[in-house]
Amino acid sequence: MSKKNKTMSEEITNEGVSISHFQENIKANDNLKEILKLALKQTSTTTREVLPKLSNAVVSYIKEFKDNLKNQTVTDEMMNYISRSELAKHCYGLVGYNRKDEVNDLFEKVVSRAVRLAVMLVDYPSEFAVDEKTNEVFVMSKVLEPKIEVKIKGSKITKKINNKDESLEPVSTYVVDKMYKAKYPTGTRSTKTKDDKAVTNFKNVTNDFLKGFKKLIEYSSKQNVKFFDMIDEPTFENLEEIKEFLNSEDYQAVRTFSVEYTTDYNGKLERVANQ
Repeated sequence: MSKKNKTMSEEITNEGVSISHFQENIKANDNLKEILKLALKQTSTTTREVLPKLSNAVVSYIKEFKDNLKNQTVTDEMMNYISRSELAKHCYGLVGYNRKDEVNDLFEKVVSRAVRLAVMLVDYPSEFAVDEKTNEVFVMSKVLEPKIEVKIKGSKITKKINNKDESLEPVSTYVVDKMYKAKYPTGTRSTKTKDDKAVTNFKNVTNDFLKGFKKLIEYSSKQNVKFFDMIDEPTFENLEEIKEFLNSEDYQAVRTFSVEYTTDYNGKLERVANQ
């Protein structure tokens, strides 16, 4: 344990009990761990069911953590243990998940999104809600859409006005990331090269590529003539180049970097804790 962590441990307990002991004895860990086990086994179709439950479990953990600090001298360092990044690391630790051994992108995505939602549920309880019975996530209307379009009577013109509606509206879990960015804005990194557009579109391109390749496989397996609408020799040349790259040391270096590092709240480079 580092000198910094020792100081934090002493401040939290005043009895020399380590921070790991303090975290491990939070009762909410039991339920949190069980749901995290489900998250590890999930598929994309079950994410909607796991995420709301996981968010509520993280909320319980945060609240118990804060309750246990009531008689302590609370510092910013201590509160950092219930920051978004530290909560995610705690979730990983509870089920022994180590990114360096094997990356489970779907698990990481649901943990990240559940933690974000949990933080907002704690900080803005009137604006966000979760219903575990229906597995629905709710956001206050005026938070979801600060401006709404209103049609002017007797005219074709519409104008935007402030949304004053405070009712809670059911939303897709994808909205969580958008809401989190709005509530906790951070600095953004901008590229200054002629390839800006390619960098911006890279995620969409890879997603479209995967969908297209699956369709290509389907057409070829069924000997569908539509196969030849999708591919030609130049396309095959590109695929061969992609294949070589995915089997190269360059790709391994890219993947290793993605596993060992992440970004912090300010968009700066941060080494993953378990590396």
